[in-house]
Amino acid sequence: LIAYVCNPSKTAEQADEETLKALIEYGADPSKTEQRLFVSGIGCELEDAVEEMTRCLKKSSKDSKRVAYHAYQSFKRGEVDAVVAHKIGVQLANELWGNNFPVIVATHLNTSTVHNHFAFPAAGNDGKRYDMCNATYRRIREVSDRICAEHGLSVIKNPQRGRTRHIGEIKAE
Repeated sequence: LIAYVCNPSKTAEQADEETLKALIEYGADPSKTEQRLFVSGIGCELEDAVEEMTRCLKKSSKDSKRVAYHAYQSFKRGEVDAVVAHKIGVQLANELWGNNFPVIVATHLNTSTVHNHFAFPAAGNDGKRYDMCNATYRRIREVSDRICAEHGLSVIKNPQRGRTRHIGEIKAE
C-alpha cells in the first residue's frame, strides 16, 4: 500500500480519467479481491465508476488538481473473513460518503490481513470538494471503530502514534 500510495504515476495531481482509472483498477484488482467477488460500487457500478467520478469533478466550481481520495480500513489478523470485512466496508462507505460521492469498495485478500480500500472522487454529486483534514480523518476512524464494535470486532482503544513526518517534509523530499 505504501509503495502504491507513493508511486508518482498514481499520486500525480492530474485531473484526468487515467488517474481515476488507475486508482479504481488498483482497488478492484481481481488477484486481490477473489476475482472481484468483493468489489462493490456505491452510487456507481465498477464499469461506470470513472465516468461517474469524472462527472462529479466537472461539477466542482473550485479549480483543484486533486482528483480522488484513497482510504483503507484494516482488521486484526484472523479476526474477520472477507464476507464480513466487505459488509463492514460497504456500511462504512455508505455512512461516510454514500449520500454524495460515488465510491468503490474493494476488500483485499492478498495479504495475511484482510483489508478494505475505498476510492472516491475529490468532488461530490453536489459539486463540493471533499475536505480531507484532521476532523474528517477522525470521523472516518470513529465511524469505522463504531461499526467494527457493533460487529464484535476489536478496536484500538488508545492508538499510539509514532514519529510521523510533517506533510511539508514529505513534499520537500
